[in-house]
Amino acid sequence: MKTPLEIFKAQGLLTQPAGFEAEAQAAVAMLPRRLPRKPLAELKTPDWTNDTTELIRKRFLYKGGMMMLCGPTGVGKSSFVMQLMMHLAVGRPLFDITPGRTYETGMNILLVQAENDEGDLAEMRDGVLAGCEAFSEIDRRNACSRIDVVTLTDKTREAFALELGALVNEKPLDLVVVDPAFAYLGGDSNSQKDVSHFMRELLNPLVKASNIGLVLVHHTNKPPTGKEKSAWSGLDFAYSGAGSAEWINPCRSLLALRSVGSSDVFELKAPKRGKRLGWKDAAGNLTDTRLIAHHGGEGVICWREATAQEVCEFGPGQEGRGRPRTFDPTEIIHCITANPGQNRAFYISTVCKVAAIGVTSAKEGLVTLEAQGLIVKRGDSAYRRYEVTETGLEKARETPPKFNWPERSEIGSENND
Repeated sequence: MKTPLEIFKAQGLLTQPAGFEAEAQAAVAMLPRRLPRKPLAELKTPDWTNDTTELIRKRFLYKGGMMMLCGPTGVGKSSFVMQLMMHLAVGRPLFDITPGRTYETGMNILLVQAENDEGDLAEMRDGVLAGCEAFSEIDRRNACSRIDVVTLTDKTREAFALELGALVNEKPLDLVVVDPAFAYLGGDSNSQKDVSHFMRELLNPLVKASNIGLVLVHHTNKPPTGKEKSAWSGLDFAYSGAGSAEWINPCRSLLALRSVGSSDVFELKAPKRGKRLGWKDAAGNLTDTRLIAHHGGEGVICWREATAQEVCEFGPGQEGRGRPRTFDPTEIIHCITANPGQNRAFYISTVCKVAAIGVTSAKEGLVTLEAQGLIVKRGDSAYRRYEVTETGLEKARETPPKFNWPERSEIGSENND
């Protein structure tokens, strides 16, 4: 039933000056609200065994909360996001980032992104699936069907919040990922005023009202160096995102990808609420840091756990000291001459074992030697063999080996493709 005021307005008996309704709405918005209040004693402690709001275990992320994922440009943040979304979509953990118990069978996710075209996204999807060997066929289908993608490139600030609100209301969702947050700010990333308005007045109320979780993908600041880098503590990394501290302050949790001096191995840190993930170091103590690496396989675009050698080379304790030892790639020439005609996997594995270096260093050594013309590849990628050139042999004669390189018969056949 219409009110008398609505009837009079419909019949044209009441008129309003232009802009009156907008001004009235603005005035109402300024009036104090009666906010719900509860005695402290009546607040309910979450039940981690049956918490329908818990998206990631131990409430690392929950519905109504925001998480930030930071990383340098070009390291693979978007592929990490794709891999994380696919695992959460089917209720599987990734690097011990474990879905809440209510979502062990999966969740519905929306990716709102601005930088990748359809081809990039499809390649990431296929590349991640190629590396998810534990996924069943049902997992693969569900991982794709439970994730929707929207490319939005022309909205910022209030317009973006309105668009996002409309998208969230179209179908039931558990989690929304925005990649990258920069694209939708519409202001100065270093301005506390601009970022606070975006995070606290636009996104935070939307997330709570819609009962969803939100992940914001964000770029990191230029990496610190020297004494500045060594002086950083765990809490300092919570503010590694580029721009104002207001980017991270409203977020309940943070994941950050950080360089450790390798092109393939990176540190995954959880400096805010990270102990809730349950990560443990070699001594069994809770930690907020672990090493992950690019998969590196042909056609695979995803991340994997770092190997024992990579942890030894780039893990905690090596910070600020560079690599634990200097490795001369010429040693690889000696390994090849002792075992001619073997495959790439054999040489990488043997060099790692004998010289006690990481897989990344061994790979980089092969690339360096090939670029210098000291070794050459024979065969295709499925049957790749290395041979030492005459220049390489001359180099080896000038540089005696530091290690005793065993022949294949002494090593066994487990390294052969």
